[in-house]
Amino acid sequence: LAQFMQVSMSNHKSNDSAIKNLEIQVGQLAKQIAENFSGGFGANTEKNPKEECKVVMTRS
Repeated sequence: LAQFMQVSMSNHKSNDSAIKNLEIQVGQLAKQIAENFSGGFGANTEKNPKEECKVVMTRS
């Protein structure tokens, strides 16, 4: 059981860091798109200063 918990925590930390990297990459892509198509979007976009993402999951 202790080994399972240790492996689970390791996987959780790995997933957290992967998600953080993906959030940063998506932010960079959004910034590049906004710069390339500055006249095409009707809304202003801002960089997320906290670099965090909120998620709502639904169950079926």
